[in-house]
Amino acid sequence: MKQITFLMMIFASFPAAAAEPEAPLSDPAKYQHCLTLVGRDPVAALAYANDWVFGGVGDVPAGHCKALALLESGKPVAAAELLEKLLDDLMVNGDPTVRQNNDNLRVQLSIQAALAWKAAGATAPTYYDKAYVAYSDALSGIKTDNPLLNNKVLLWELYVERGTLQILRGESRAAIGDFTQAIVQDDQQYEAYLQRAKAYRKTRNFLKARLDLKVADKLGGEIPEARGEILLESGILFREQGRKLEARQAWQAIIDAYPTQDVAEMARTNIALLPVE
Repeated sequence: MKQITFLMMIFASFPAAAAEPEAPLSDPAKYQHCLTLVGRDPVAALAYANDWVFGGVGDVPAGHCKALALLESGKPVAAAELLEKLLDDLMVNGDPTVRQNNDNLRVQLSIQAALAWKAAGATAPTYYDKAYVAYSDALSGIKTDNPLLNNKVLLWELYVERGTLQILRGESRAAIGDFTQAIVQDDQQYEAYLQRAKAYRKTRNFLKARLDLKVADKLGGEIPEARGEILLESGILFREQGRKLEARQAWQAIIDAYPTQDVAEMARTNIALLPVE
């Protein structure tokens, strides 16, 4: 979940250079070019951002692009640290419009920092705590007078992201709360129900886990990727309930339906771990 579009909307309000052949690129144009490089060549994007003169309105877009280039280059810690520096450097402005833009930037940069810290946590789990703080900062930054408060898609994503992070941190009860908040924002997306089912399973609340899986299957069962994930979790739930035959059947259904997908390989691994009877 990369919240780039919203940042570009804010930077688009910067004054643009005159459209002359030799005119230097405006900050929004530089930013857009830098983002294009991030997707195509992160190393080139990093060099471009480093050459971008930091000063005035260029600070945040240049730094943000550099952070994304670092993240795409496999340097999530450096990316997260830079994003947090940008957050610290954002100055409060007396103009209401600029101040609201700064508030919105803080939310978006906090989200990016959380994503970077979460990626870093794959090799050093202590970084998950930093990701949790960043997600929480983003959520607390969406104040009652902020238009983002009505952005249910953004709020849904934030609660789902923080909830999955809470599972990684071993905080399954807190994760349940986040997934429930996501469902309040949008109760027609299967992912929050599936993730909450995992959290319920980890707290040994098997009945609620099964109920959430049924809702997830109703909402996402026609989507192949969703169906595979739901069946995988259903099998794990059956196994933990001691229902090994039903677990095997759920995993075999994945292999039969989606034999070449990654989820099928996970199903095969789980079947192989079942005790031979």
